Amino acid sequence: MDNIKATFVQKALANFNEEAIATMQIVANRLGIGVSGEGLKSLAYKLYSEGQSANSSLSFKEYLRMVDMGAGRGHPLGGLKATVVNLKASNQSGKVFVKDNTRKPKKFYSKIVYGKITGLQNELLYGYTEETIAMLKSEMQSN
Repeated sequence: MDNIKATFVQKALANFNEEAIATMQIVANRLGIGVSGEGLKSLAYKLYSEGQSANSSLSFKEYLRMVDMGAGRGHPLGGLKATVVNLKASNQSGKVFVKDNTRKPKKFYSKIVYGKITGLQNELLYGYTEETIAMLKSEMQSN
């Protein structure tokens, strides 16, 4: 019976990761993420099973995470750059904050994966009991 539970958990994790990757690719294409397509090809997952527990890891290139957060090249942490401006009319000088070309976050990872976690939790909580009931029914009918 423990083997069935471990198999069920692995199957649920595999379904979760496959759905998340498929949805992330659709949303990334819609948002125009990735010029070369190399980042979207790097989306992958790996399942680990240790005894009765199962884990999974979703991986992709690091720069896709920066796109998701809106950080990266050309984006200072403050979002604004300070420039010193000399005002000749009033003979004053001071700092002026000028909005630069910031990278806007394109949420293709966070919303999708964290949004699907509730579905995974429900499947792990209630799906195993349903699968066990169906398995027991089929076993009883075959005998």
